[in-house]
Amino acid sequence: MIIISIFALIGNGICLYLLQKSRDKEEAHMKASLIFTSNDVVINLGVILAGILVYWLNSNMPDLIIGTIVFIIVSKGAFRILSLSKK
Repeated sequence: MIIISIFALIGNGICLYLLQKSRDKEEAHMKASLIFTSNDVVINLGVILAGILVYWLNSNMPDLIIGTIVFIIVSKGAFRILSLSKK
């Protein structure tokens, strides 16, 4: 899980870098892509941290806590994207 998340983090980091260099950042679909990709980077970091903590503490609590935080991040991103559609 941690190794796959590291590869996903690298890929999402590259995508986020390329999206931020785009000239069309003001268009709704580009803003949505930036929101999704930045959320993915944070989530990848959370998965890596949760994996390390679960292994180190021998408990599933870090996974549950970080999973809840991921849910909140994804929900906030979804509402931000929905607000873009109203403009």
